[in-house]
Amino acid sequence: MDRSPTKILFVNPNRYHSPPVIPLGLEYVTHALRKHSFTVRVLDLCFSGDSFRELEEEIRSFAPHVVGLTLRNIDSVLYPDTEYFLPEIKELIGRIRRMGDLPVLIGGAALPADPEGILNFVGADVAVVGPGEKTLPRILQDVSELKGTRRIIYGEPPESFCPRRGELFSYKEYLSQDGLVGFETHKGCSSRCPYCMEAQSPVHYRDPSDVVGELRQLAELGITRLHLCDAEFNEDLGAALAFLRVFEEAGLGLQWILYMKPWNYSFELFERLRKTGADLVTLSVDSLQSSPDYWKDVEEMISLAGQNGIRISIDFLTGFPYEDEETLKRSLDFFRKTGPDEVVVNVYLRLYRRLSLTRIVQSDPSLASFLIGPKENGDLLAPVFYNHVLSERLRELIGQDPLFRIAGAEKIVNYQVRRPGE
Repeated sequence: MDRSPTKILFVNPNRYHSPPVIPLGLEYVTHALRKHSFTVRVLDLCFSGDSFRELEEEIRSFAPHVVGLTLRNIDSVLYPDTEYFLPEIKELIGRIRRMGDLPVLIGGAALPADPEGILNFVGADVAVVGPGEKTLPRILQDVSELKGTRRIIYGEPPESFCPRRGELFSYKEYLSQDGLVGFETHKGCSSRCPYCMEAQSPVHYRDPSDVVGELRQLAELGITRLHLCDAEFNEDLGAALAFLRVFEEAGLGLQWILYMKPWNYSFELFERLRKTGADLVTLSVDSLQSSPDYWKDVEEMISLAGQNGIRISIDFLTGFPYEDEETLKRSLDFFRKTGPDEVVVNVYLRLYRRLSLTRIVQSDPSLASFLIGPKENGDLLAPVFYNHVLSERLRELIGQDPLFRIAGAEKIVNYQVRRPGE
């Protein structure tokens, strides 16, 4: 096989449209590989009418030495109308196998849920867990060593970089269907949330000037509204402020939305968010927290957002094992009192094999009756949820209050909810 230069075909198999998501990771790793003189082509199947035919045609025309697929999610997560993505990805890899002796790599945000299980289910050769910008150029030096290995490789933290944007995907098509262009200031999260597969993942930051250089490219392309793809922007308050100072100085005139958690905040943080065009913060809150300081922080962040004209949406996860209804009632009353712009209530907890929440549920047979979904083989790849707050009861507790929205009742995300009159 001719490996000079090595040709890599990256495939985005994510065809979920509620909303469609531009695969930011592919833009980043493609930039890294091209800097190392690899030949890279990207096949975006998001809007494909026949993904199998397009994949086969691309392989015939490009003749790659290796194919990589990005897996953003195992499923759509929202109950009850949950879509399971892995079977179609398995079939795509099967088509690749039938066309030749090509190594197949997988990576993406879904992998930390169960690297071994996902790798075995879809039938790939290598799973790259975590960032690939530094790792892929190294492991792709000799692709013949990858075939049939069933290896799991953990990505190394990359050096800061400023990628080229806007060359790989049709931003216009994504934006026309209510998608948003994303960016990152850092990877990883130090929190220990038992329901999150990003918990305690290695944290590393990009140089603020690199991030702003990327944003400047997007602004020059006519992109005016962006979505931050960090797990939580305020992982480190100093790093967040350092980025915002550089961003503010650039004066790019952008609008953006972001996720934060109830800690590491200040008046300056919200003031600079406003000055840089942030107009919606989604605050991740859960009912596991009983400390008065936690709820005081939530209340203060709601207030600071309001003072700076920034909408704040609460992504509220509740209904954990052993919680009683009084906990839920107190939480709903707290939000009525503090007055965020919206509270999205999620009482269906998606279980993944590696989560500490899953271990809690599986260790107590009395909780088995609260499980929903196929759980016979125990791999938890197909969607399995823990739920002990019935939707009917949740609706009774919420009543007609427009402040609250039940997660999964409709296929929208927070930024798609419009202000009255919009």
